[in-house]
Amino acid sequence: MANVLWTSHFVRVSVANMLLFVSLYMLYPVLPVVMASRLSVPITHTGLLYLVSMLGMLFIGPFYNYLIDECKRKNIFRWAFVAMIATIAGYALVSSLTELLILCFFQGVAFGLTTTSGITLAIDVTHASERNSGNVIFSGATRLGMILGIALGVSLFGLYGFDLLLYISIGIGALGVLMLSGVYVLFRAPLVTKICSYDRFLLPRALLPAFNLALIAFVPGMLLPVLLHSPVRVWVGEVSVPFFAVAAVGFLLMILLLKFIFRGALKMWLQIVLGLILMIVAIAFMSQVILPQITELLLAAILFGLSLGMIAPQFLNMFVKLSQHCQRGTANTTHLLAWEIGITAGIATACWMDVSARPEIFYQIGVISTAVALVFFVLVTYPYFKRKKVRSREL
Repeated sequence: MANVLWTSHFVRVSVANMLLFVSLYMLYPVLPVVMASRLSVPITHTGLLYLVSMLGMLFIGPFYNYLIDECKRKNIFRWAFVAMIATIAGYALVSSLTELLILCFFQGVAFGLTTTSGITLAIDVTHASERNSGNVIFSGATRLGMILGIALGVSLFGLYGFDLLLYISIGIGALGVLMLSGVYVLFRAPLVTKICSYDRFLLPRALLPAFNLALIAFVPGMLLPVLLHSPVRVWVGEVSVPFFAVAAVGFLLMILLLKFIFRGALKMWLQIVLGLILMIVAIAFMSQVILPQITELLLAAILFGLSLGMIAPQFLNMFVKLSQHCQRGTANTTHLLAWEIGITAGIATACWMDVSARPEIFYQIGVISTAVALVFFVLVTYPYFKRKKVRSREL
């Protein structure tokens, strides 16, 4: 009976976390364009909002451990979640670029605290013998929330505009908060901790893989503004399906294949290498470099989703294996932070370069960045991991 209760609480926290990412990532592809239009400023300026949001996450990071140990973790997750929803609602009220950037800074603070407390809460409500698997499932729910959020955001924005998109984003976030109502967390006595520390924020041993992961995440981030105007032509009636909606199918398919078909047959390094090769092929299909006669992005979207399904879980596996005892949460947060840095840097770069000028150049940069990430992984990251890993058990 206890295991059922643990599982029930874990599922609630995981779903709440997925809804958190759906709510925020719905806005990621469209915010720079919409805010540039509403505030009458160049998109190169509104692209800064992602970098300012990341600064907010980095600012609050050293205080994660102190706050999470001093306060009830469920309450921190809930109220930080509410604060993030409030900042999303604030997009309807901003009237200047300065107000927008201040709002995004506080959103980064709230988002960082929500994600870290969510990771800790998920570990707390998972049985000790199942925490390795729990890490992978929780991270998979996070990645799925990102992809679904982007796909839903692009679809709703194209059909109904930004205002309705914003209301739905707030509603999904509120649903995520409600998911926490039935979660029970065992009492834990407060610990005496430093106000500032790396705990639950940054795993120094994983900085090299974090850089590698950020370089990979830079590619989908940079392509987001490009693909906003390039829906995959899979027609259901008169509705075309966005690129990342099809990518989500590829992502889920790869997770299922690795879980039930291959079942550990592919080693970690091989999955990452194959995933990066698939990503290069997918981007080449997007730019029609390999097969010029292909006019639809369907194959590229599926391959792109498959590649993310291979890469992301295995990088988390690597981060956890580099962590010492009781550092799973820190490893998970570092993994997420590296991904967010890459995504935000990619979107900001695309906005700065003005995606409408020469879209084809972004595909070229994507191929080069992924190839560099592949070479860096083979020659630097993986040899470093083999020397420094602490755990040997597969997740």
